[in-house]
Amino acid sequence: MKKIYALVLTTALCGAFVSCSEDEANIAVQEKADSSPAPVVPSTEFYVANEDWFGQDNGSVNVFRLNDAKEYDIIYRAYRAANKGEKLGVTTQFATVWGDNMYFVSKQGNCLVVADAKTLKKKKVIEDLGGDGRCFAGVDDRLAYISYLGGLRQFNLSDYTLGNPVEGISEEVGNICYAEGHIFAVSFGKLYIVDVKSNKLVKNVEGRFASLTRSKDGMVWVAEASKFIKIDPASLEQTDVPYPGNISVSDSWAAWNAGTLCASTQKNVLYWGKGGDWLSGSKVIVKYDIDTQQVNASYFALGLDGTSQLALYGAGMRVDPVTDKLILNVKRNGWGENGSYNWVYILDANGRLEKNIVLKGGTEHSASYNPPAKDNGYYWLPAMPFFQDVNLPQILTNQIMVGVNQTVTVDLNKKIIDADNTSTSILKQVEFPQTDLVTYKFEKGILSVTSKATTGRVVCKITAISNGKRVEKNVDIEVVRK
Repeated sequence: MKKIYALVLTTALCGAFVSCSEDEANIAVQEKADSSPAPVVPSTEFYVANEDWFGQDNGSVNVFRLNDAKEYDIIYRAYRAANKGEKLGVTTQFATVWGDNMYFVSKQGNCLVVADAKTLKKKKVIEDLGGDGRCFAGVDDRLAYISYLGGLRQFNLSDYTLGNPVEGISEEVGNICYAEGHIFAVSFGKLYIVDVKSNKLVKNVEGRFASLTRSKDGMVWVAEASKFIKIDPASLEQTDVPYPGNISVSDSWAAWNAGTLCASTQKNVLYWGKGGDWLSGSKVIVKYDIDTQQVNASYFALGLDGTSQLALYGAGMRVDPVTDKLILNVKRNGWGENGSYNWVYILDANGRLEKNIVLKGGTEHSASYNPPAKDNGYYWLPAMPFFQDVNLPQILTNQIMVGVNQTVTVDLNKKIIDADNTSTSILKQVEFPQTDLVTYKFEKGILSVTSKATTGRVVCKITAISNGKRVEKNVDIEVVRK
């Protein structure tokens, strides 16, 4: 049953950031229910960025598009197809979708390429980052960071220009991620923590580091030589976690790639490849449940292609944020002709092989032979899978009712959602106008509104930024006599 409360308002509409007092005309206020989540929009395609054939060609991206038969059509070299005469850089190693764009980071040449996420049309190419390109991490819809051989620097998303480097970091920086106002970045010998607001280095930790990722619960997991370092990104409190089953995360500094360590957005789970290095890929996938502290040391084992052992290559795998399926880049292990035999595996949420997609390549005697290839076929050397962002963040709160001289608390971590992201990774902001009706506190996604003795209305603005996309909503704060 909907409830009606007595509230005092002007006969004119109260706009955002305007409060209405008890000295104005009385009208009845009807309580509004929160919105229900919109249906999840399923993704229709995913992508694999490729190092491609060093010495023969630049990096590339292949699109895997789901057709009506629930099979995947492959669009090879999709960026080149969308941009005549254009190519990615040399040895593309990292790619992601952020906001409305794809960002491709390569070691040399066109080190950063910005392309429209839907059409893949080129928007910007930057050749000089200050060193060989490594990673890209978005902060919000206006700012990102890029790591490179000589450090870490800001990147302006409004005009696609390079910002300032972070002082005090001048070595090769690999994987980076943003969390709670900080950029976390790993080099071979240090973990750097940067305050985004000031663009200043606030902390560094000595060690031998491989990679990092952020789990569903919001913690940052840094893979060190002998253990994980779990970091609360808000307080920067560190906890050492021994590698489950003594299975370490391998580094990839000798010929850098983004590494196998990755996290689910649907479950509080980490994945990584067991063993493997830049000469030989991982052959077994490990799954670690953070909540139960249980490890599955053989979550999925790669088999043979004939008599040839299969292995991951490059970053090797990532988790689809909507379906929770693992996408694997698989090739025959080893070098030479083995590099021309490539597959994409899709594992369901229980670790079973759901799809086995053969990439063109191989030799002229192979059914998967790629016509443009020469001699022993085509060497994709896949860098990493990455994914669409098809769901916008949703703000479900429509109204906050507060009795006079009372406090109401709303957990916006539960009221702001995005099917493509974890709640902890969604940036949440609240803005109130100058008002005598209420005071408020907003910490860690929890909004507390405390009213005074006067009834009325104030309209606050709630903002959610998720995966680089911004959504705003004006929400009525109603102070009533209950």
